[in-house]
Amino acid sequence: MNFFYRQLIRKGIIVIFFFLSFLMVAACPAARACTLFAAAGDRVAGGGALIGKNRDRDPQGSALRVCTPKSGYRHLALVAADNPKEPAVAGINEKGLVVVDARASCLPAERQQKCGAVALTQTLLSRCASVDEVLAQKDLLAASYPVFEMVANLYKVAWIEVAPGGLVASRVSDRDALCHTNHYLDLDLGWANCRATPGSRVRLRRISKLLADQEASNKKFTFADFLVFSQDRHDGPDRSINRFGSTPSETRTLATFVVQLSGAAPHVFVRMNNPGEPEKIVNFILEPELWTKGLKEKVFYSH
Repeated sequence: MNFFYRQLIRKGIIVIFFFLSFLMVAACPAARACTLFAAAGDRVAGGGALIGKNRDRDPQGSALRVCTPKSGYRHLALVAADNPKEPAVAGINEKGLVVVDARASCLPAERQQKCGAVALTQTLLSRCASVDEVLAQKDLLAASYPVFEMVANLYKVAWIEVAPGGLVASRVSDRDALCHTNHYLDLDLGWANCRATPGSRVRLRRISKLLADQEASNKKFTFADFLVFSQDRHDGPDRSINRFGSTPSETRTLATFVVQLSGAAPHVFVRMNNPGEPEKIVNFILEPELWTKGLKEKVFYSH
């Protein structure tokens, strides 16, 4: 085979390689990267618990939905506005349980999915009334796709890691602060951190420092503190807790979901930054009667 034909074959292989690479990138799910944080007990001003989530992904809309399952607890859920079938990523149910999640982006895209797995966040909101009930759902957690969940009720907060193969780890606290991003923290699940996650690690260090600094100063956490943490832009457009994106198509913070659980009714705050729209804020006390009388008027669509 002469030199001319060898060059054609070599160039053809290169073209095919880049074409296949493009298809693989296009087939990957949209980037999602969230920051979760919570505190409970005497570290919270007035007692109870605080929990927050920043929803980060490629630009798209967020919305709130009132879910009324035929069997299970009613819940208010944060969802994707343009895809009603996409499950909840955060929510609070009528029993006062809050559940928020984060994607396991430390895994290759094909390992982030699991055929037949239930929508875990939505299922926990429908099925459980407390952190202890969530932790007792061992079979459900093991059957989930890989994910990170953070849960809170009046007396306790916890994070839960689900790894491939149904392996589960958790950390629970009734008096300290917890946080999580998009890679595994449990030492026994460290093998699942297959992909580099520099942004996740920067965000984890930052939210850990904000929480630790507050504790070191002996200041108790307030609802206002959690709102401030959610807006932190210390590490630039693409690696901050509140990401604003270095380009128009870059992953950014689309929504913030913060709840305070106390002896009174829950305080719910949701900030949504939908592309092409003014910032939208929902900020109200979730009185028990609202579940039956007026909750639908406080959200943007329901089912």
